[in-house]
Amino acid sequence: TKIAATQQELEMTDASPAALALGAIRERDVWVSNLTAGGAAVALGSLGVTATSVLYALSPPAAALPAQPFDHALALAGAVAGARTMFGAGTVGIFSDIVMAVGALLVASELARRGRGIAVAGWIAILLSIVVFTFVDAIAGYVLGPVAAMRDGIAAFTGFKRLFDVLFLLGTTAFGGGAMLALTNEMRSAAPMVSKPVALAGALTGLAGVLAAAACFAGFPLEQGVGISIGLGSAVFVVIGVQIMLKSRQGTR
Repeated sequence: TKIAATQQELEMTDASPAALALGAIRERDVWVSNLTAGGAAVALGSLGVTATSVLYALSPPAAALPAQPFDHALALAGAVAGARTMFGAGTVGIFSDIVMAVGALLVASELARRGRGIAVAGWIAILLSIVVFTFVDAIAGYVLGPVAAMRDGIAAFTGFKRLFDVLFLLGTTAFGGGAMLALTNEMRSAAPMVSKPVALAGALTGLAGVLAAAACFAGFPLEQGVGISIGLGSAVFVVIGVQIMLKSRQGTR
């Protein structure tokens, strides 16, 4: 055993400098910062949410949006007619939501380490909105259409549709408010990760979403504004995610 241990020790000490350098390079290649991974996940998830928004737009608005005032007959007919596109929206949406939520969590954790409390609050609000939209997409894709097709499912459909509507509006409010907090703070940062034009576009889109959702909560028919704000906001966050990822990679070189 002593001979084997001695041989192993000699093998370790006889490792060439080139082999040690190669090991260090491989270790650096595997290492990815929170912001790099977070930015990539935000961009990828947001791209999926943008595709989800397109599928919602192809579905009947009475079923796929929090229509105000609530029209049971239109919503029921729309859920049946748009069952396929809503299933596609829900399927793409639930997986995209998970990816984007992971990215938002990673970005928030890194900003917390840097002491940027307002930006952290904004990204946490965005994270919570994504969690809410996971349920929205699940209901849209896997509940509304099947329940609407049931002969005795009218009461259940009404309950699920009203839940879908309020969660949609709540998620839009959280996303818009979070975007405003995170991105206005980003514009004032001494070391910004996102360009000011993109941050401004995201903040304004968030503001529009909050106002449209508040109007719908008050009973005004601005559901199209809610849907558009989510679609545009997710498209802007594709760019935001890419910029965060690239900025982080530049900082680690």
